[in-house]
Amino acid sequence: MIRKFMLNIRNVGLTGDPDELFRTENLWPLNGNNYTSGTTYEAGFLPSNPNQFNANSNNAAGYISTELSLLKHLRLITGVRAEKYSQHYTGRNQLGTIILDNDEVMDDLGIFPSVNLIYSLTSNQNIRASYAKTIARPSFKELSFAEIADPISGRTFVGGMFRDADDVANKEFWNGNLVSSDIHNIDLRWEMFMKEGQMISLSGFYKYFINPIEIVQYTSQTGCFQPRNVGDGQVIGTEIEFRRNLGGLSEKLKTLSITSNISVTRSRIELNLTEYYSRIENARTGEKIERYREMAGQAPWIINSGITYLGTEDGFLSGFEAGLYYNVQGTTLQYVGIADRPDIYTLPFHSLNFTAGKNFGKEKRMQIGFKIDNILNDKKESVFRSFNPTDQFFTKLEPGITYHLKLSYALF
Repeated sequence: MIRKFMLNIRNVGLTGDPDELFRTENLWPLNGNNYTSGTTYEAGFLPSNPNQFNANSNNAAGYISTELSLLKHLRLITGVRAEKYSQHYTGRNQLGTIILDNDEVMDDLGIFPSVNLIYSLTSNQNIRASYAKTIARPSFKELSFAEIADPISGRTFVGGMFRDADDVANKEFWNGNLVSSDIHNIDLRWEMFMKEGQMISLSGFYKYFINPIEIVQYTSQTGCFQPRNVGDGQVIGTEIEFRRNLGGLSEKLKTLSITSNISVTRSRIELNLTEYYSRIENARTGEKIERYREMAGQAPWIINSGITYLGTEDGFLSGFEAGLYYNVQGTTLQYVGIADRPDIYTLPFHSLNFTAGKNFGKEKRMQIGFKIDNILNDKKESVFRSFNPTDQFFTKLEPGITYHLKLSYALF
């Protein structure tokens, strides 16, 4: 729910200082007795607030699974889940021309099978092959008529039940019928486990999206963004992950461990006809419009790494832990452009953070912790990106370097 207030300033002499608005001598009634002058604030009168709604969902599900030993080193784990999902909505659109009273806005019956084959190469090595069907359903906010404005950025989130059209030109960009996304997942993974929680794995994966939901710029209102189903999409990629103690290199390094997760992916969406023709009509000279683009929210690569120190069992460093962690992802499509609106991309944000903590006291109940976020003092940036022109900033945030100091005591 969004609350808006209006300042009503009657017969008050102001010099431009905003603090003057609520100075005692300027409040209504002016001078304590002038009921026609002074500053007041008033809630906007809305007989029925279109941004206030009630929503509820029901989900009945059943699941059956089994595990079989097919061969000496081969296991099969398979199952199927059935879900009957419904979502209801009470509210109205902004003009009051559509009013819903606990009406059903989504009714899904889904069957979700899963198959996992695990082959044991050795006592500590496996090869896994798996398939699973999953689903991504819109949230209450996404499946609504609400228009949620951010007064700081000037942007507005528009619920997915709104229709977006240019009726003068007889063009419909979105029909307001937001549905769930079905996802088919295939994975192939090799993994090896070692002592003390160490491991290494290498995997490849493929995902097929039917009716994926992406945030698309609204054509008939500037600064508005709306969740919509777009053309079917695919993601293919590979990932390597490992956790390793450095004690194998030297006994002096046994208190250090490194972890890393690196993935490289390629995604693409087949443009639906609405988006494809809108891009053709607004193409610049020399620009070639393809039938495919990358998926929103799918980074082309991601790196998560860290090094941790675990103190000795006795002595001054007993109970001491510290870690240095780094993560970054490649330039990623954030908001989809349509018609004359360019795509918006997030740029890589290099996040380097440090944490340290030590337990002490008779029973190690007291802890002191220290944390530094964004050591590199990097910026979070998003840009408009289109054919030929230099990127223009959409957002630029400077979170700065932050420091945290914590002291706690456990009673039990």
